[in-house]
Amino acid sequence: MVSLNIHLGFALALSNIVLAAPSDLSVPNRVAARAVCTPASLGSTQSDDTPAIKAAITSCGNGGTIVIPAGTTYSLRTMLDFTGCTNCDFQIEGTLKSSTDTAYWATQSGIIYIKNIAGAKIRSLTGTGLIDGNGQTAYDQFAANSSLARPTLLYIIGGSGITVTGFTMKNAPGVFIAQKGAATNINYASVTMSASSKSTNAPKNTDGFDIGESTYTTIKNVYISNQDDCVAFKPGCNYVTVDTVTCAGSSHGLSVGSLGKTNADTVKNVYVTNAKMINCTKAAGIKVYDGASTHGTSTVSNVTWDGVTVDGCDYGAQVQSCYGATAADCAANPSAASLTGIYFKNFQGTTNSKEAPVISNLNCPASGTCDLYFTNWNVVPPTGTATNLCANIDNTPGITCTSGASG
Repeated sequence: MVSLNIHLGFALALSNIVLAAPSDLSVPNRVAARAVCTPASLGSTQSDDTPAIKAAITSCGNGGTIVIPAGTTYSLRTMLDFTGCTNCDFQIEGTLKSSTDTAYWATQSGIIYIKNIAGAKIRSLTGTGLIDGNGQTAYDQFAANSSLARPTLLYIIGGSGITVTGFTMKNAPGVFIAQKGAATNINYASVTMSASSKSTNAPKNTDGFDIGESTYTTIKNVYISNQDDCVAFKPGCNYVTVDTVTCAGSSHGLSVGSLGKTNADTVKNVYVTNAKMINCTKAAGIKVYDGASTHGTSTVSNVTWDGVTVDGCDYGAQVQSCYGATAADCAANPSAASLTGIYFKNFQGTTNSKEAPVISNLNCPASGTCDLYFTNWNVVPPTGTATNLCANIDNTPGITCTSGASG
């Protein structure tokens, strides 16, 4: 059931009217407001509100507004597909909550699915909006079965001109937000993400952002507490700006990759500024596979992290050219990846004691290219003399290197 409110403007025509004053008044003969739809919730977690929301998108999605009102929870028991949205305004002031049906969700790539949409605002105007992935069941089942497929909470494939702003996301069963499929001009701002478990089973693989094949992406003013990559720059991403991000939880940091598992992957033109990294395995880094014949050769170029605060992370920076393999495998099949124009600027803060006094571990591709540049690198260990482990760096990196890098 959809409650449809269509607000139409007035129609006014002036013709052959003689005014008292000698002036000519021209006015438009029609002004139309956006259509507004508010879907009705069935009010039960055992009922599916997805059909009502989809009907609202069908009715009002072409330039109109769909409102999820404050104080109301909508149960998503099936995938919410945004087909029919063209320049629509989807306002989340209440709650969208996923079901715990892991058998169904294992067959779906996304809980909220936005494919080839031209123009959409997905936002909360009041800041009360919540998308709840309800992931506890997935966390517990994945602990017993690591092959369990889990959907992305918000999945964008292709499309352009999409903004996602102003609300909270929690407990995604897998990745929070992913995009690929040559999406372009995608903007995220003022989004909070958190994944936590009520059991001893961690919320694994809950990446904050997976930015895949796409161009011109902006991420601004976000907070992410999760258990995996905070922001991952995946194969095919190009022209990404991240401005003001806090990464916490058991985060793997701001990561390029992993790249080259099966294809010749490329990441380029990434700029990150004003990042606070709390208790991460690394603040910033790159992950590429070795040079075995089953892997592709990766290319990473023009990537900058600028203005990063390290607070209790294992490493301030890490480069892994032997990702997912043993040292013996990598010695036999050294990586031929190309890493050029990689900048670590204006880092400060203190690592944790796990790897101390090592503050960076930079294992560059032995058979590839590796140009790393460090400026104003002011990361220190909690005790001892700061040590940077390096291997196969082709240029003078701007830090004092010690042999022994691995990974």
